[in-house]
Amino acid sequence: MDITYFLKENVSSPIFIFSTLIFLLFIIKRLLSHDIKNLSPGPPKLPIIGNLHQVGDKPHVSLAKFAQEYGPLISLKLGTQVLVVASSPEAARGILKTQDRLLSSRVMPTALQHKSLTPHSLLFSECNESWKSLRNLCRSEIFSSHALEAHSSIREAKVDRLLEFLYKKQGQVINTEDIVFTTLFNTLSCIVFDKDLLDLEKEHETFFGLKRSLLTILNYVAHIKDFGSFFPVLQRFDLQGIRKGGIKHVQEAFDYWKDTIEERRAHISSSAWSPVQSKSFLDRLLENGFSNDRINEYVTVSLNF
Repeated sequence: MDITYFLKENVSSPIFIFSTLIFLLFIIKRLLSHDIKNLSPGPPKLPIIGNLHQVGDKPHVSLAKFAQEYGPLISLKLGTQVLVVASSPEAARGILKTQDRLLSSRVMPTALQHKSLTPHSLLFSECNESWKSLRNLCRSEIFSSHALEAHSSIREAKVDRLLEFLYKKQGQVINTEDIVFTTLFNTLSCIVFDKDLLDLEKEHETFFGLKRSLLTILNYVAHIKDFGSFFPVLQRFDLQGIRKGGIKHVQEAFDYWKDTIEERRAHISSSAWSPVQSKSFLDRLLENGFSNDRINEYVTVSLNF
């Protein structure tokens, strides 16, 4: 039978159209999916989207219901990506202790995927020597009991400054969210940079400046549903503008402490620098040869998370 004649006679047939769509869906599914054997049980999956439609806006609630039905270790298919969820102490222990090396890789959010950020991320980069070096430095200089005790005077000073500001503003309308944000942010900035980056007296500058940039970055990372994360083949196109928007606001945040980094770098290189003087975390990073990109990435993640 001539193929041209066959198509002409059947192209408008509902059966032909339906069959063609089914065939195309099958081909797309085969191209996008990479089935992994021996997965833990989970709810039935739809073609293409997998279990995306079952997760909803409250994933913690959905996952808890799935765990009750399918057990403490379940697997879901989110687009082309496999998600394994542990919901019991035993299952979590198996992931975090027994299989920690195999399962310790972290997905880099699209909003932070930039050539100047990805290799230097404390949260998302590969578990290599550079990452271990930064982690050890953070542990000793920020998270150790000695460091926490050493920074207690900074925390006390910021609380005193907050109380002083509130006393001066009594009887006036204030934006509680902004002044709490400024106090917490300046506590962190004093630990990292040894200086305040925001001013309690300049609420407008805080809201429309650094705070907006940091909250927008967090929104891009955590709140906007990124379809490229579920279908990596689409990620390179940045159809939702997440990467472009995220990097824009990351750069805006960098600009707030760029001059501070350069000033400290120049000071450390000068003859006036003393190795025994009190040092901020930024000084430690600079002494260890960290580039501006690595410092910027660490500070941005620290202040957001």
